[in-house]
Amino acid sequence: MTTPLSSPTTPRPHRRAVAQLWLGVVPVLVVAVVLLVVLVVRLGDVRAPLDAATATATATVTEVGTAPDGRGLGVTFPGGNGAERTGTVELDRPLDVPVGAELTVRYDPDTPDGSPVHADGDAASAALGDVLFGLFAVVLVLVVCSVLTAARLLGRPRLRGRRAVRVPATHVVVRQGLLVRSWLELDTTAGLRWVPVHWRPELDRLVPGTRVEVRGDPAQDRLVLPVLDGAEVWPSGRVRDRQPRGDLRQAGVDPTAPDVGLARQVRADGVPPLVAPVLGLLWAYVDSSGVSGFLVATALSAAVLFWVPQLLGSDPRAPGRA
Repeated sequence: MTTPLSSPTTPRPHRRAVAQLWLGVVPVLVVAVVLLVVLVVRLGDVRAPLDAATATATATVTEVGTAPDGRGLGVTFPGGNGAERTGTVELDRPLDVPVGAELTVRYDPDTPDGSPVHADGDAASAALGDVLFGLFAVVLVLVVCSVLTAARLLGRPRLRGRRAVRVPATHVVVRQGLLVRSWLELDTTAGLRWVPVHWRPELDRLVPGTRVEVRGDPAQDRLVLPVLDGAEVWPSGRVRDRQPRGDLRQAGVDPTAPDVGLARQVRADGVPPLVAPVLGLLWAYVDSSGVSGFLVATALSAAVLFWVPQLLGSDPRAPGRA
């Protein structure tokens, strides 16, 4: 049952939720900036020989499977002065190219005869494509994580101005794999509603069925701001009218539940990033980007795998956690 409040007091801000969100996004920012610097430097190195190849010519393949690693194509082509030149095209992977085939090559006219030349789809072009895609992926992750975190940090305080009501609430904990989240089960006039929330000690002190203040109407609004003992509890998601999936259990009541530091939060959410090397290996295999692709994918996925639980309001004190 819902009871309206005429003059609610200003709740204490949820500083722990703010700290948890920063805890999640700072590693993403640091890793992304470092990777961007490394990739920009790498981009310059990869582009240099391609930018220097200002002359083009139609070349004839004379040898197949030369160094390095059988990926080279020996070619001959007319130089700028009409004299015949030789060169080697380094492919990204060995290909069965018939001797005598013709292809367009780009070369640096200031290099001596026999120097490397370039063609569409060669190793240099593939390396450039890998770096450009890496830059795109890093920027995309950086933007998405930053925007979602900023929306949480700036949007939740705006819920304080909504009309306040009182509803019976029970603290429940839901486990989905490695993720454990605190939820408030609210008994509204429209039936039970569930709100995922960022943890704070007032949740563990809540006696099941206690009427609590909620800014907003959980029976109608998609976002509400619960207030427990004068302290706001930031929602980590929208109000749901169906029981959340996963292993749902009523949380125990600890009248003297203390706050816990972020070190425990790090220990609780330190397992998912351990999967990052596996994702890095998978990406390097699928993309054929080698060691550099593995390192970039591992670093980026580790940061994201730690950021996600913080955005979702991972509970550091749930049973079975570190």
